[in-house]
Amino acid sequence: MSRRIVVTSNCQLGGLHAALSAMLPSDEVIAVPYNGFEPPELTSLLPDADAWVSSYHPTEARPILDRLGSRAALVSVPLLLFTGFHPDIVHLMLPDGSELDSAAGGYSSAIVAWGWMNGLSDHEILSRFDLDTFHALGYTSAWEGGVRLARYVFDEADADFESWFLPLVARGGMFMLTDNHPRIDALVQLARQVALRLGAAPSLVDYGWETVIPDGLLATSTVWPLYPHLAAGLDHPGAYVWRCVNGELIDLETFVSRSLALYRQVDPATVTVSRFQNDERVAAALGVKGGIGV
Repeated sequence: MSRRIVVTSNCQLGGLHAALSAMLPSDEVIAVPYNGFEPPELTSLLPDADAWVSSYHPTEARPILDRLGSRAALVSVPLLLFTGFHPDIVHLMLPDGSELDSAAGGYSSAIVAWGWMNGLSDHEILSRFDLDTFHALGYTSAWEGGVRLARYVFDEADADFESWFLPLVARGGMFMLTDNHPRIDALVQLARQVALRLGAAPSLVDYGWETVIPDGLLATSTVWPLYPHLAAGLDHPGAYVWRCVNGELIDLETFVSRSLALYRQVDPATVTVSRFQNDERVAAALGVKGGIGV
């Protein structure tokens, strides 16, 4: 008998839904996007659902089920976050809660953003993309910190970090497009845990869906590069090439100049960058030239 399985998540919903639909072909798997507020569709879907695969924190999801009188089994999944490949990414927050875009959309370089906020020239910013600066910023040892952060995110959900992470590392290659956008293989690996929990046939779970399911995020969103000096330490190829949302490929010089042009349209005093407030290595590594640095 077919079950109703509701899947609620953010930008990772497409790949997660596609993978679960493939691994649970006899069930009705329904995708419900979460965009910062409770999706109204849940009111009609959850009361008759058999399972709810949700990226809500369990302390938020359980009251929703109780309020709707749903007896659905709750399977909490993490919002995938891994910074080990891209330690330079920061998010520049504006007073209204939105993000200040760089040339690569809502993802910014800490080096470029700090340079802008502290009055550095394009040349001075570009000169800081070197191994000594990366080492001073902690980028060359960022893998361990990325693992700790991802493990913490998994600990809050019904998923095992090692079962997700180790197979991805063993395959080689990068499994993240940015700090918070996973590639399809990362989503398929997460879906495997969920599908097994929901009783999927092991043969379907083990199948190489990574080679079958289209990677929606890869096709439509930013791809942040693995910087060459960092790539060497991870035994991967690297290049300063950003893939913009529109598909355009740009080099480091173009990324810096276009990002600064966007930043200069706002007052830096109105921008908040949590890393700049919490990580003393940034000021020590990048220096200050009469700017605000926060």
